[in-house]
Amino acid sequence: MNMHGDFSEWFRSAGMNPPADVLQKRWAGVEAIQFDADEIVSLTELFFGFFDGKDTYVAQFRKVFQDADSSFRMRDNNQELSVLAGAALVVVMDSDLIELGDLAALALVSSAAQNLRAAPCVAEIPERAVKHLGRRAVSRGKIKADDAPQDENKTELLKLRRELDVIGEESNVLWWIFGETSRDTGKRWSKCTVPQAALMAGKELADLARIAPGPASAAALLDRIVRHAKAKPPAQVAVKDAIASMPLDWRQKLAGDCCPDTLKNLRPISQGIKMSVELAANEAWVGALAPSTKIQRGSKIAPRLLAYQFFLECVLVSLWSKVK
Repeated sequence: MNMHGDFSEWFRSAGMNPPADVLQKRWAGVEAIQFDADEIVSLTELFFGFFDGKDTYVAQFRKVFQDADSSFRMRDNNQELSVLAGAALVVVMDSDLIELGDLAALALVSSAAQNLRAAPCVAEIPERAVKHLGRRAVSRGKIKADDAPQDENKTELLKLRRELDVIGEESNVLWWIFGETSRDTGKRWSKCTVPQAALMAGKELADLARIAPGPASAAALLDRIVRHAKAKPPAQVAVKDAIASMPLDWRQKLAGDCCPDTLKNLRPISQGIKMSVELAANEAWVGALAPSTKIQRGSKIAPRLLAYQFFLECVLVSLWSKVK
């Protein structure tokens, strides 16, 4: 594989400008990475600067690049590691590894958290992930030629199954939208607060999504649900207040069923909800929210974006559970 045309630009965005021969060696290291679900999670963590508790993986990651270049530093180069991790995620998004590419894109966009977190060292890479998800949401009903069986009848059957999955999902989503009622609680959206509707709707739309990364119109659908709660929702809601507004039994169930520790750094809203259950005494979770999730203290977000962020986090868990 030829070196990605933007590889050197990613280094410059991060304040580095290695010479051409070094770039070639770094790219050789990127190409040597073996991708699986857990690798994608770890790469995303490094890209966003989650190095604490990752000593073993970081050492292994550095070793890949030292094997390609014996002069590669084995310490004090975290910024460079972030760039390399981001480059590796771009490689898997651009590859024929469809599900892993979708997982990488979801991990990047979910981790970016609608700009609730500080921007990563190469902002272009999450932007590429957003575009990837947009393309895949539109084409997810199609089957790539490489995935089709050799038998023509089996190929047609596979296409039919995929089309039925998409149609079934669209039908379920349509009834859910027009029902104007939460599937999980049986409560009408008009009886919910805006933050409650946003979080519950994000989770429930993800439950209805049969094929990752979910419907192309997910953001618009969620905005419609939020407006069922209040025709003119507030411009922003505080993340802390949104979490606190959720019924305790809803938070407890979500924390038990949908918050795997492996993904905690990639799902900041979900992690905040889990902390609100585990550190409920004296509301200790409130003080721990910002340092644990890297969501900036006092952060606010538009309700429709909160709903979409939580939807992405839930779809991420579903796809990770499928491919790991």
